Amino acid sequence: MDELSVTCPLRADYQVIFVPSAGGLQKMVIKMNDSVNKRGMKVNVSKSKVMVFERGVSKTECDILIEGEKVEQVKEFAYLGSLFTNDGNMTEKSKGE
Repeated sequence: MDELSVTCPLRADYQVIFVPSAGGLQKMVIKMNDSVNKRGMKVNVSKSKVMVFERGVSKTECDILIEGEKVEQVKEFAYLGSLFTNDGNMTEKSKGE
Protein backbone atom coordinates (compact mmCIF):
# COMPACT_ATOMS: atom_id res chain seq x y z
CA MET A 1 0.00 0.00 0.00
CA ASP A 2 2.88 2.35 0.69
CA GLU A 3 3.88 2.99 -2.92
CA LEU A 4 0.37 3.07 -4.38
CA SER A 5 -2.03 5.98 -4.44
CA VAL A 6 -5.31 4.29 -3.57
CA THR A 7 -8.83 5.31 -2.65
CA CYS A 8 -10.94 2.68 -0.87
CA PRO A 9 -14.39 3.91 0.11
CA LEU A 10 -16.10 1.33 2.33
CA ARG A 11 -19.77 0.73 3.00
CA ALA A 12 -21.21 -2.33 4.76
CA ASP A 13 -19.94 -5.32 2.78
CA TYR A 14 -18.88 -3.27 -0.24
CA GLN A 15 -15.38 -2.15 -1.13
CA VAL A 16 -14.30 -0.14 -4.14
CA ILE A 17 -10.62 0.07 -5.03
CA PHE A 18 -9.32 2.63 -7.56
CA VAL A 19 -5.74 2.18 -8.79
CA PRO A 20 -3.94 3.30 -11.96
CA SER A 21 -2.79 -0.15 -13.13
CA ALA A 22 -3.84 -3.81 -13.28
CA GLY A 23 -0.67 -4.80 -11.42
CA GLY A 24 -1.48 -2.34 -8.66
CA LEU A 25 -5.04 -3.63 -8.47
CA GLN A 26 -3.87 -7.24 -8.18
CA LYS A 27 -1.55 -6.25 -5.30
CA MET A 28 -4.39 -4.46 -3.51
CA VAL A 29 -6.81 -7.36 -4.06
CA ILE A 30 -4.26 -9.78 -2.56
CA LYS A 31 -3.82 -7.51 0.48
CA MET A 32 -7.59 -7.11 0.86
CA ASN A 33 -8.15 -10.86 0.58
CA ASP A 34 -5.41 -11.59 3.13
CA SER A 35 -6.96 -9.07 5.54
CA VAL A 36 -10.44 -10.55 5.09
CA ASN A 37 -9.14 -14.10 5.59
CA LYS A 38 -7.33 -13.10 8.82
CA ARG A 39 -10.72 -12.04 10.17
CA GLY A 40 -12.29 -15.40 9.34
CA MET A 41 -14.21 -14.16 6.30
CA LYS A 42 -14.04 -14.93 2.59
CA VAL A 43 -14.38 -12.72 -0.49
CA ASN A 44 -17.25 -13.89 -2.69
CA VAL A 45 -15.52 -13.95 -6.09
CA SER A 46 -18.80 -14.47 -7.97
CA LYS A 47 -20.08 -11.16 -6.56
CA SER A 48 -16.79 -9.33 -7.18
CA LYS A 49 -16.31 -7.31 -10.38
CA VAL A 50 -13.48 -5.49 -12.17
CA MET A 51 -13.98 -2.50 -14.45
CA VAL A 52 -11.35 -0.67 -16.52
CA PHE A 53 -12.12 3.03 -17.02
CA GLU A 54 -10.98 4.25 -20.47
CA ARG A 55 -11.95 6.95 -22.92
CA GLY A 56 -13.84 5.62 -25.91
CA VAL A 57 -14.34 1.90 -26.40
CA SER A 58 -12.49 -0.11 -23.76
CA LYS A 59 -10.27 -2.81 -25.22
CA THR A 60 -8.19 -3.55 -22.12
CA GLU A 61 -8.53 -7.03 -20.66
CA CYS A 62 -7.81 -7.04 -16.93
CA ASP A 63 -7.19 -10.48 -15.42
CA ILE A 64 -7.54 -10.12 -11.66
CA LEU A 65 -7.47 -13.28 -9.54
CA ILE A 66 -8.69 -14.01 -6.03
CA GLU A 67 -7.24 -17.29 -4.75
CA GLY A 68 -6.73 -18.44 -8.35
CA GLU A 69 -10.27 -17.59 -9.49
CA LYS A 70 -10.70 -14.90 -12.17
CA VAL A 71 -12.84 -11.89 -11.25
CA GLU A 72 -15.46 -10.97 -13.89
CA GLN A 73 -14.70 -7.81 -15.90
CA VAL A 74 -17.77 -5.65 -16.55
CA LYS A 75 -18.56 -2.58 -18.69
CA GLU A 76 -20.97 -1.00 -16.19
CA PHE A 77 -21.56 -1.27 -12.48
CA ALA A 78 -24.29 0.02 -10.14
CA TYR A 79 -22.94 1.31 -6.83
CA LEU A 80 -24.84 3.22 -4.13
CA GLY A 81 -27.57 4.42 -6.47
CA SER A 82 -25.30 5.40 -9.35
CA LEU A 83 -24.46 3.61 -12.58
CA PHE A 84 -20.79 3.80 -13.58
CA THR A 85 -19.69 2.88 -17.10
CA ASN A 86 -16.21 1.98 -18.32
CA ASP A 87 -16.00 5.13 -20.45
CA GLY A 88 -15.95 7.16 -17.23
CA ASN A 89 -19.59 8.27 -17.17
CA MET A 90 -21.82 8.13 -14.12
CA THR A 91 -25.59 8.55 -13.92
CA GLU A 92 -27.96 8.34 -11.00
CA LYS A 93 -30.30 5.38 -11.15
CA SER A 94 -33.99 6.17 -10.95
CA LYS A 95 -35.81 5.06 -7.78
CA GLY A 96 -37.74 2.40 -9.74
CA GLU A 97 -34.58 0.52 -10.76
